Amino acid sequence: MNDGSVTHGDAETRPPLDRTNALTALEAALQWWGADVPEDPGAGELAHLLDEIVDRLRDDRRNERSRAAAEPLVQAAEALRAVARLGSLLPAISLWHLRTALRQEATARSQLAAENHLQPAGRAPL
Repeated sequence: MNDGSVTHGDAETRPPLDRTNALTALEAALQWWGADVPEDPGAGELAHLLDEIVDRLRDDRRNERSRAAAEPLVQAAEALRAVARLGSLLPAISLWHLRTALRQEATARSQLAAENHLQPAGRAPL
């Protein structure tokens, strides 16, 4: 992953190059985790949704992988809170935080991959 690519399941993608695409990718990721993402959310709203997902994962006492997946999501939420605090200031730093959030979400998803066949905790397999 030295080239900046992110792996979600079998698909490998490059992080979005701009803020809008990064936020869109994070919205899709949170929907994968089962969050009800509002239309056109800001970074702060996405951080709050991640906090709810983290709480759900940590509450799953029977599943060590779910609890392990919560930790990178905590870091992703922190990165999103940093973006919210920065607002429109320092766009390059904001984008770095957004990419960090995407990488952490990918790490969390990989925590679940082996045991849950890429299904988030609490979601029924397809």
